Amino acid sequence: MADLLRTEHVLQSNLNYMFMILMSLCDSDMKSSVESCSDYTQMDNDLDTLKLLAMIKKLVYSGGSTHKLNVHHNKAMAHMSLMNLFQDRFQDIQEFNDQYIAIQKMCDELGLRFGQCTEDAKAMLTEQGNDNPTTALLKKAHDKIED
Repeated sequence: MADLLRTEHVLQSNLNYMFMILMSLCDSDMKSSVESCSDYTQMDNDLDTLKLLAMIKKLVYSGGSTHKLNVHHNKAMAHMSLMNLFQDRFQDIQEFNDQYIAIQKMCDELGLRFGQCTEDAKAMLTEQGNDNPTTALLKKAHDKIED
């Protein structure tokens, strides 16, 4: 019984240290953003480090729910990561596939779309005053976007 209590105490102290370490690695702006989230008190009480990491990831990649600080930079970095992805000479195919899927999920979270985008062409034509574009106009707009 004493071993169980000691193990539980060690686990609790390790969780506490992990939570403190994660918070100490954040800069002051990130700390204030994390602490202002509605789930922070519950995470702090539970010492839920995985939820804390998920919240930090959300704040970094999306700028949080109130502002969009790093979105353009993160989109550019995600796009570059995907475009520069290659399989190393002795890299396992499963490991490469996992790496690709992780980068693809990051791109999906950021809302990146690759290739020709009909919505962008329609938005460009709408700005020019054409609310009902024909397929020829959409193709011309696609070509203009690509250039």
